[in-house]
Amino acid sequence: MRKTLVLIIALVLAAPAAAAIDDSWPLLVEAGDADCTLTVSGNGRFVLIAAKGLGAGDTARYQLRNGDMTPIDWTVRADASGRFARYYVPFRWGRRGGTVQVDVTSESCRLSASFPWERYTG
Repeated sequence: MRKTLVLIIALVLAAPAAAAIDDSWPLLVEAGDADCTLTVSGNGRFVLIAAKGLGAGDTARYQLRNGDMTPIDWTVRADASGRFARYYVPFRWGRRGGTVQVDVTSESCRLSASFPWERYTG
């Protein structure tokens, strides 16, 4: 019981710290209209793909394509603020870079963006 409580407290405290870290990442691409926006920011290793303007609790289709890799095609749900976000690590075995295509589609939004990536060599 005590370990569970410690884990829950750690997770609750970690969320604001993670948000503060990715808030400083440079914006790679932004797309949308007056009501809906899709943004992609990154730090050279990870990218944060975020949509806002969806309805509270709306389901959306999240599609991500990275070259010849098997595409990601998920049904996702927006939070109470109409937002959705996922982290992604762009990588393709044996490739130095490429282009990622992201689409988020719901009843109220049709968002699409692409961004180039290069393998992190840090």
